Amino acid sequence: MRGVDFMKKYTFYFGAGVAFILPFIPGISSFASGIALILGLLIAVANYTPATINVSKYRKLFLNGAIILFGFGLNINQVISVGASGIWKSALSLIITITVGLLLMKYINIDRKTGMLIDVGTAICGGSAIAAVSPVINADDQQIGISTGVIFALNTVALFLFALFAHLIPLSAEQFGTWAALSIHDTSSVVGAAAMHSDAALQVATILKLTRTLWIIPIVLILAFVEKSNKKGSFPLFIIFFILASLISSFFPNPDLYITLTLIGKAMLSLALFLVGTTLHPKTITNAGLKPILFGVILWVAAIISGFCIAIL
Repeated sequence: MRGVDFMKKYTFYFGAGVAFILPFIPGISSFASGIALILGLLIAVANYTPATINVSKYRKLFLNGAIILFGFGLNINQVISVGASGIWKSALSLIITITVGLLLMKYINIDRKTGMLIDVGTAICGGSAIAAVSPVINADDQQIGISTGVIFALNTVALFLFALFAHLIPLSAEQFGTWAALSIHDTSSVVGAAAMHSDAALQVATILKLTRTLWIIPIVLILAFVEKSNKKGSFPLFIIFFILASLISSFFPNPDLYITLTLIGKAMLSLALFLVGTTLHPKTITNAGLKPILFGVILWVAAIISGFCIAIL
């Protein structure tokens, strides 16, 4: 039994190490979160998650740490000075997507917290938004894992779909860059898709995506107020540190340092999602059914349509 326990721990820690370094590997970094989640799931399927390790505790620790470090990648001054004209576009897209998601949840009998995570992940910035919101609404590993899996799958599809759109739909660089930034979940796929159109589209998409990502702050604050309003407990401190990190990066420029810190944050997020995966049993995913996928697809289609309409206004 000791040999078996040792093998479980060795495999678990090896998988954790791989998950942590994935964001540092060129060509793989864009898919790090999804790969880490799948890797963790394989550990769970093999029943190699050590019972002696408090996975949930460390998952929360790494998630919160990742969120704080992501704050260093949000330069508020840059967004305001360069992307001021895009603020209303990202705000309108956010309102439409979240509203559609809330209405859709009434007609699709989906778990409330899973639906909320998919909604904010679609409306704002994929995995980063899920990571920021999940501690605030007290989402468990199953809800985080399912929502992240749905977002990751659709985000992967988006990269190829918008690459096709770039050649089939006659849009200007500004229009296509705006459309990609408002309709694709994660920054990596936004950048990849826009780059297939033109350098000008890439610049527009990058700035507008950064503007869109800033909406994490008010959304998290609103949810923290709503979810905690009738509960005992302190305000989640990671939100304060997240905002502080964003302010520091805005008023004390040091691009090289902040790029490094953000990359470390991505590595911590990848590790956190690996830990989420290790707690997911195949029966958990099977029991979730097709509803989260259906919810995510319908919501994303709505985001694509609204994003296109906003882009061509």
